[in-house]
Amino acid sequence: MTNLDDIIAAESRAAAFPAARIFADHLAERYGSSVAAVLFYGSCLRQGTDVDLMLDFYILVDRMGAATRNPLSAFFGALLPPNVYYIELPYEGRILRAKVAVMSVAAFIRGTSSSALTSAIWARFSQRTIIMRARTDEVRRRLEAALVEAVRTMMAATAPLLPRQFVARDLWVRALQETYRAELRPEPPEKAAELVDEDFGRYRAITTAIYGDPPNQSDIDSRAPLRWLARRILGKSMNVLRLVKAAFTFQGGLDYAVWKIERHSGVKIELTDAERRRPLLTGARLLLRTLKSGGLK
Repeated sequence: MTNLDDIIAAESRAAAFPAARIFADHLAERYGSSVAAVLFYGSCLRQGTDVDLMLDFYILVDRMGAATRNPLSAFFGALLPPNVYYIELPYEGRILRAKVAVMSVAAFIRGTSSSALTSAIWARFSQRTIIMRARTDEVRRRLEAALVEAVRTMMAATAPLLPRQFVARDLWVRALQETYRAELRPEPPEKAAELVDEDFGRYRAITTAIYGDPPNQSDIDSRAPLRWLARRILGKSMNVLRLVKAAFTFQGGLDYAVWKIERHSGVKIELTDAERRRPLLTGARLLLRTLKSGGLK
């Protein structure tokens, strides 16, 4: 049986396609000496291309202040990590597009652990991830350990929702469905199954590494459904607060926040020019409007 640490280490050191490597180099240069690591994950990694897709990166830094060079953005980035940006880069006659999240190494490691209040970080990084850059071998070692912890946390949170004996596919489909419900991203029920099926060998291997073959769990925690309910309430609330934060911590943030709210919750909001001129007040109104419209259900 392959060790989970070995599986994650091999994944994290895999080669990415050229466009992703170019963009990772660009981000490392853009954020300079504050960068401890660059992580690549998401749909482009899974499909091996960025064509008609948006690249997904996490920039892990020592301190938010050094990365953003904006006291307000740094303060809210530390309070409600991560800060999320949209960045474009010309490449071979076309435009590469990326969603780039910036947070501290310490906040990332906390977010992958079972003590994290929400599933946002450990849910994302229990999936295939490449560490594109790491400042030192020690940073890489710490991040590989955090990715292992994310996988363990995801499985430990979900397995109690299943019978004592289960199959890997059921575990991971249920895990992704639960984490979608804990954010402002009402994916269709079949989306989780599609993601698991396209990389099923990987999910089966990591499940076997923890639960054996066939998978079997010795303990059932009856409080697991309540914990997921708490994650849904807190996770969606935190998502809205991060969107409000985005509305006044970077250029174009209000339009970004409105787009994200509509895309992930179905709540459509039209901004006026006057609202765009008052980002802080408008950000607070976005929160209230989303709550009243049922965007946190």
